[in-house]
Amino acid sequence: MTMDGKMEPVLFQRDLPECEFTEFDAEGFSSKVTGVIHRGGRAIGGVPLGGLGTGYVDLNTDGRLGKCTIFNNWPSPRDLNCPFLGLVLDGQLRVLALKPPERIKGSIDIEYWGHYPVADLQYKTDLPVDIGVRAFSPFVLGDSEISNTPALVMKVSLMNSGERNLSCRLAFSFPGPVRRDQEVFSRIPLDVKVDGLTGIELKHGRDSGYFIGLLNPEGRIGLGPALGMDGSPWEQLTDGVKTAPSDHPGSTITNDFTLAPLVQKRKTFVLAWFYPHFRDSDGKPHELRYLKRFKDAAQVAEFVAANNEGLLKRTLAWQQVIYGENYPIWLKDGLVNGLYSLAKNSLWVYSDRPDDWWGPTGFFTHSESFTGCAITETIVCRFHGHFPCLFFFPELELSTLKGFAHYQLRTGEIPFCFGIQTGLTRPFYYCQHPINSSQYVQMVYRYYLRTGDKDFLRDFFPSVKEAIQFAKTLDNDEDGLVNDHPHAPPGENWPANQFYDIWPWFGTSAYVSGIWLGTLKIAQAIGEALGDAEFVTECSSIFERGRSAFEQKLWNGKYYRLYNDPLNRRLSEVCLANQLMGEWCSRIVALGRIFPPEHVESALDSIGYLNFRGTESGIINGCLPNGTPDNSGTTHSSEIFVGESFCVAMTMLHNNRKEIGLEIARRMYESIALRHRTPWNQYCIISAANGSPVWGSDYYSNMVIWALPMAIDGQDIKTSSSEGSLIDRILRATRIMRPTAK
Repeated sequence: MTMDGKMEPVLFQRDLPECEFTEFDAEGFSSKVTGVIHRGGRAIGGVPLGGLGTGYVDLNTDGRLGKCTIFNNWPSPRDLNCPFLGLVLDGQLRVLALKPPERIKGSIDIEYWGHYPVADLQYKTDLPVDIGVRAFSPFVLGDSEISNTPALVMKVSLMNSGERNLSCRLAFSFPGPVRRDQEVFSRIPLDVKVDGLTGIELKHGRDSGYFIGLLNPEGRIGLGPALGMDGSPWEQLTDGVKTAPSDHPGSTITNDFTLAPLVQKRKTFVLAWFYPHFRDSDGKPHELRYLKRFKDAAQVAEFVAANNEGLLKRTLAWQQVIYGENYPIWLKDGLVNGLYSLAKNSLWVYSDRPDDWWGPTGFFTHSESFTGCAITETIVCRFHGHFPCLFFFPELELSTLKGFAHYQLRTGEIPFCFGIQTGLTRPFYYCQHPINSSQYVQMVYRYYLRTGDKDFLRDFFPSVKEAIQFAKTLDNDEDGLVNDHPHAPPGENWPANQFYDIWPWFGTSAYVSGIWLGTLKIAQAIGEALGDAEFVTECSSIFERGRSAFEQKLWNGKYYRLYNDPLNRRLSEVCLANQLMGEWCSRIVALGRIFPPEHVESALDSIGYLNFRGTESGIINGCLPNGTPDNSGTTHSSEIFVGESFCVAMTMLHNNRKEIGLEIARRMYESIALRHRTPWNQYCIISAANGSPVWGSDYYSNMVIWALPMAIDGQDIKTSSSEGSLIDRILRATRIMRPTAK
């Protein structure tokens, strides 16, 4: 309490502006942080508590647990929609959530600051106690093992603001898995003296289960069924929870203690889970990677109990670096919270069987979006969204690249994906193939620049050459450019067979051909690095021929038209916002320009005049020469692709148009984080009219925001990962306080 009688903030400054980007002081940080404070539970969902391939539990802004996939139900998350904390204070029960169960009082309001993988909640109640919760999961940039720990921690702070002792009973409740007929559960009380961990492990099935516990408890401990479910009402807290029946899948742990005036106490709860075996969507059995480190949920809980303070410090350390940078305030929030997709959409499998090709690292994949479009590692989406893995978890990036090489056909064609829903071993081909193989070659080179590993480049070189040879077969008019080949029947839009997949293009398009020119330049650089003069000459020759054809067919005097198909007399003068995608591809790997500088400048002027002027929410995908949105590709032409538009913003930045580049990105992220409150459910397409979600929740490609800092700083992948860079400073910050092994 301060000298004027006001309560000190539990976790962060109180009474901050709601739903706007602001800077403030927060516990655990040595300088100001950046964030958005949500109140009244009005944001959509909340921070997903989980890490790399562990599954997650949403902690919603209304104080409830939300969607949950820890039981291996990724494409169809179970919506728990239940409070998780209860408090009895001198006999008065409060459920610490908004909209509590009928006849029970809850919180008056909740101040919520989400900074993945951390959610900070400060509660307003009618009781003489100041309540805050810091919940987090182990997620440490640069440490994939730690980030693969299936657990979350709830640190509950209670401060008595009154003048007398308060009798407290604090409860943490978890509903557990869905109960199935005749399923047997066994409950094992656990008291680990060495780490002060007390709780209960619920086992079911062969070796699955979860653990719910409390660190270093004082006073009386109660263990019972989950409250608010299966006939176990929250009112039980007043008298004490009853022993749970054997067939009850949920659990509650309570702690009774006394809270003296002006004293703050902290209670640390742990929820750990262990569901290491699952069958993918094709029925194939797999083992999750955390099985390599843990034998059951209790062991996970013991590890987290022994290391929770260090795990939290390591997480806040990398966030502190970002918050201390001289970037726009919205971008710092976007970098931190954009990583949430790694919790919601990743799978990491492992086995020690010698017939599995992926080796000791296992096989790491990221879905296009489990809830929006469940496809495993859609290559055209990872082309945008793989930057966090590339920068911070290169060993996982390598495992995914090995997957594409493993599934490459003898023709050289790279697969579009590894499978549908959670499928890992049934790749798709002949879908968006005009860009798949090109983008694979570019990502191989990006990995080489990030790591400097020439042995890797040598190993992948045959695959790169085969991918180039396949892409050449799609140049059906032999002008040096890959052509568009829409597969949509006459009169229909899908499949258009490139990233804008319900917007058919014909002949030579600026987008597909531009990516191909960028790929040829990169392939030439790979050949030069490995001393293959014949391959360098071949790529250089095709590049020069293709660049000439690109200018001849697509330049209209002001910008590059969308497509030109002279053979069938089809031509589109639509101005595509991301028509210079090839330029971005080349600039981020330090290979300079592809197109004539004067044409780039004119095209950027046109994009600014036509596509940017028509919306306050980012930049419109496609506009007609009169500035009206093009509707020929429905939402894919007339609305805003977030990932693609970030690339447009970066192309502006790479060409010294900082103001418009940052404004495009700011408008989009403000629409996501503020106007429509979906920072932990980011959509692929948002409305040009008002920035509202249009299609594709929780999207992979939006993580391309992690390439924005290097565009602002005038860097490329190699320099942005070098000593003293942002990436380097983040990685060095997380090396503090290594965990204790179990």
